[in-house]
Amino acid sequence: MNKNYIWSLPSRVFHWGFVLLIIIAFLSADKDTILIHTISGYLLVLALLFRFSWGVFGPKYSKFRDFPLGIKKAKDFAKNILNPKEEFLGHNPAASYVMLAILIVVAIIIFTGTLAYGSQEAKGFFSFLVKDKVYKHIHEFFANFLYLLIFLHLCGIFIDRVLHKENQTLKSIFNGFKYSKEKESIKLNIFQKIYSFIFLVLFICFFIYLVFDKSNPFLY
Repeated sequence: MNKNYIWSLPSRVFHWGFVLLIIIAFLSADKDTILIHTISGYLLVLALLFRFSWGVFGPKYSKFRDFPLGIKKAKDFAKNILNPKEEFLGHNPAASYVMLAILIVVAIIIFTGTLAYGSQEAKGFFSFLVKDKVYKHIHEFFANFLYLLIFLHLCGIFIDRVLHKENQTLKSIFNGFKYSKEKESIKLNIFQKIYSFIFLVLFICFFIYLVFDKSNPFLY
């Protein structure tokens, strides 16, 4: 088995930052902690902007065009899950669909969340909205759907861990390395390094702005 560098540092930082923000948003969903909840939501906007752009400009396997999508690929993968005919150094078909669904659903949750925040709290960009719980209900519906997608994602990790332990997929999201019969590793070019660094700086600056500027239009 060959040791291949598949997940770059920016991809791994995004993954764990995204996970952390989702957890914070979940734990701060009460009215008493609505500010923390809303801040985590706005930070998720930047995280999504990075991931969607990274899906275009990032390295191989992080690009959306490298996702093995398509009904035939998904069927073949499901049929041969116990004895796969094809190795996937990046995401497998099931993981590709679930990941895209998570990104899209989180985007919907954020949008409906800003509508609910404006309607319920009369703050933020949508403070002009009439008080109505419909936005809140839609927001909560998609949040519950996200939990289902996360559960499917975790099930996929568990199945891969049991059936294809030699690939070390779980460890790869920590150290970036996966094992396979193929030999191929990714390498960031200078543009990708600068781009990801700039996004990290923007993220930190935006976080500071949201927390310390008590007149910012995002929250007040």
